[in-house]
Amino acid sequence: MTLDRRALLAGGAAAMTAALTAGAQAEIAPTRLRIVNDRVFVDAVVNGRPTVALLDSGAEVTVLDRAFAERLGITGGSAATARGTGEATTDARLVRGVEVIVAGVRLRSPTVAVIDLADISRQLHDRIDVLIGRDLFDAARLAIDLRAGSVRAGPSIVPAGVRLRLVPMRGVETIPVLIEGSPAQADFDLGNGGSVLIGAAFANRHRMLDDGRTLATIPGGGIGGATLQTTLVLRTLDLGGRRFHDVPAAIDTNPTAADANIGVRLLKRFGIVTDFAARSVWLDYRG
Repeated sequence: MTLDRRALLAGGAAAMTAALTAGAQAEIAPTRLRIVNDRVFVDAVVNGRPTVALLDSGAEVTVLDRAFAERLGITGGSAATARGTGEATTDARLVRGVEVIVAGVRLRSPTVAVIDLADISRQLHDRIDVLIGRDLFDAARLAIDLRAGSVRAGPSIVPAGVRLRLVPMRGVETIPVLIEGSPAQADFDLGNGGSVLIGAAFANRHRMLDDGRTLATIPGGGIGGATLQTTLVLRTLDLGGRRFHDVPAAIDTNPTAADANIGVRLLKRFGIVTDFAARSVWLDYRG
């Protein structure tokens, strides 16, 4: 999800400072994750109210559902525009001073986005009150085991596996991959519970849509509503030192899309350690 950057500039630097300060803390016991249809859910507390949140490393900020924010008395804020994976943009409010606690980490980010999350709730067949974005990942080193269903935060976590350098693009962290032998930068997106996404520009450069492979169309979308996606199968995709064959993928027609977007379906094959402050993700292949 992207937001109008002009509306975020005033609070962005302060948000990063607060998040990094929160990360300098003692080791924290593991927190349980729940994986439902390749979506990652975690317990959170917002202004003292316990709730269940969707974890989304691809979201630039933490997001509160509009109705949930109203129930907590979180009002006001400045206007912004948000774009997710759906067809359209949606209105948002940027509100400062909301306290969020997740995985034992207290986030005092000056800015959260308040958006109607009804589209996502309908797609997931469950009410989504909170979407935890990169604030958590900026705040602490995290050890994430999607298969075991746990996340642990703390500075003494020792990473294993292949280190991948993070490169920020449009507020989202990307990792290097090879797509059918071609180097690409892919969004590291724990909020993607669907297929690998391939940016339309990358697909066109590499003639993926007219090289004779089978194409199909399926419904998709997220924030911004429903959309139709063209699907195909990638012959190979190299990630974290491993090569995957015959990988289902969909075309992302968003004009600002990265080369690719890697989500839970592939990332759950790895133990994951993230350290956004150190510009690093480690992937430890588990099979």
